[in-house]
Amino acid sequence: MRVEIIEGRWLLIAGTGLGAELELSRQGAEPLRVPLREGAERAGEREGEIALAELAAAGPGTWTVRNPQGGLAPLRGGGAVGVVAGPSGVLRVRPHAAQDGRLAVAVEAVAPHAEARRVRVEDGALLIEGELSGDAEPRLVARHRGDRAEVAVPAELGGGRFSARLELAALTRAGAWDLLLGERRVGAHLDGLPGKKDVVVFPAHRAGGLELRPYFTVEDNLSIRAGEPSAAPAVVPVVPGAESRRRRLLGGLAVAVHRAALGLAAALPSSRRTRDDPARIRILLLHAYGLGGTVRTSFNLAAGLAGGHDVELISMMRRREGPFLPFPEGVAVSVVDDQRGRARRSGLLARLPSVLIHPEDFAYPYASLRTDIALLRRLRALRGGVLITTRPAFNLLAARLAGPDVITVGQEHMNFLSHRPRLAADLRRRYGSLDVLTVLSAADERDYAAALAGAPPRIERIPNAVPRLDGGISSLESNVVVAAGRLETQKGFDLLIRAWERVGEAHPDWQLRIYGSGPRRDELRQMILERDLGDRVLLMGRTRHMGEALAGASVFVLSSRFEGFGMVIAEAMSKGLPVVSFDCPRGPGEILRHGRDGILVPNGDVAGLADGLLELIEDVARRRRYGAAAIENARSYAVASIAERWEELLREQANRELRAAPEGPDGDPRT
Repeated sequence: MRVEIIEGRWLLIAGTGLGAELELSRQGAEPLRVPLREGAERAGEREGEIALAELAAAGPGTWTVRNPQGGLAPLRGGGAVGVVAGPSGVLRVRPHAAQDGRLAVAVEAVAPHAEARRVRVEDGALLIEGELSGDAEPRLVARHRGDRAEVAVPAELGGGRFSARLELAALTRAGAWDLLLGERRVGAHLDGLPGKKDVVVFPAHRAGGLELRPYFTVEDNLSIRAGEPSAAPAVVPVVPGAESRRRRLLGGLAVAVHRAALGLAAALPSSRRTRDDPARIRILLLHAYGLGGTVRTSFNLAAGLAGGHDVELISMMRRREGPFLPFPEGVAVSVVDDQRGRARRSGLLARLPSVLIHPEDFAYPYASLRTDIALLRRLRALRGGVLITTRPAFNLLAARLAGPDVITVGQEHMNFLSHRPRLAADLRRRYGSLDVLTVLSAADERDYAAALAGAPPRIERIPNAVPRLDGGISSLESNVVVAAGRLETQKGFDLLIRAWERVGEAHPDWQLRIYGSGPRRDELRQMILERDLGDRVLLMGRTRHMGEALAGASVFVLSSRFEGFGMVIAEAMSKGLPVVSFDCPRGPGEILRHGRDGILVPNGDVAGLADGLLELIEDVARRRRYGAAAIENARSYAVASIAERWEELLREQANRELRAAPEGPDGDPRT
């Protein structure tokens, strides 16, 4: 067994030899059951999560964990600790090995503390404001964790509040300094944001040859680390649409090689396999084991179609032991190129670049010649049924390599104008060989129809589906604005941070929480520190519980430079959140109804984005009115509704294929 605290909110339990669920029990409380799924990190494991708040609801005590289908292996590792506010006060959740070596979870009361509400670094000093229940000495103490040396400064107390100022230059001794108000530990446990260690980042101050930086510990207590100065990451200028030098020099040659290779592959004979069930549906996506908008929408589509069809998700690659998101029930999953561990670059073919994946598609770096051969075999072996492809490179492969008896449906998750030039040229030339092209917005429908005017496939507009998310409906009472997406240039989080400078100045008690991971994390964090927004703009990382994150907010904001659709807007609306969004191409302007369930701002207008956020933060009545309208709007994107549109499309296309099939000797259509 192994245990982890995830995002400061959930206890994850994983192990081998486990059944369908675990049971946690303790004296005087109802048992808690934890459903298990395939593990995401290690082969052969099953895992499950339970909210720390559920464990803390019964107050202090110890839960024992058992597997109803058998015993549990001894606990490995340990050391995970979570802190949560429960009905009886602040509680520490501590998984550990019981006397018999098996897993137990202790829920323990935390000693009375001083609750920090505002922490900032200003002019080389740490300023703390907070709340205090009961009595405490009127002094802030920094205690060295090594030799227990102390530095104390006066603190102001009164009316259940406290404040203090500590000059960081007084702590020029290497190591960690813990902060206390008298003998009460200073922490932040009641702000609804557990697990702040990797989320809240404060600016550092240099003194005495050391770098002094406040930070939150794993138990959400406040400390100061004194150590060797670290170099700030280089901030790369944001240049939308910029190309690397290598791509500028070699891009044309790579595309020429790709076009020739794809032409040769299309000339190869198809497999003589028996024709598949015409109702069988295969969905080809880049990485079914990863996280992203296309993964979520593909899973939603597969789940919606699985009731009446044999559905298979085909993942071009696999780099994780288990999926980040649970696979849909009743849906088969297969992998073209398993790239886990050493297999990623094992063999000569794996080290050679792909020639079948279009070099201007963002999937190109994840493929190799080994991937090409496996994909070619898979696609040329298809006989009948439906193939749905989910990105331009895959759409081109389906158009050229799938047999004539396969219904090919290419999905476009991005607007036509966002594609790189040579990729756009190939889409114009080859998309006409698809049976159907689905797009997400009316504007995309017009653009693709115009671009493919010479030989258009059937073009259908079907938006992405939004599944039912965890977490309930937002109360719209928290001082939290949420954004979500991959941390890359497209999502415009650099623009959002600039907008939040004015929002944070007007409302320092409000937080912006940005969920997602990506290559621009360091640059965005540096922007946050330079603007002294460390406690007001938080890079939350990835989450498996986006529904709960949305439900805990009062406003959603989208700052993208461009979008394929903006599914996260509909997800936020399903939680009753009003939305502030750039009117970027494409999607937001068709989803969001300006003045009814949100505010549309001219694309790239940072001042306008700040104005829209301030409007909803300051006008509670409007926020609630927009939130109610958002729930109504989101219903049209429900999985069942979108699946019905797909069913109708596939049924109509199958009938077209049947009518167009040549007749056999007996007068029946050949199928």
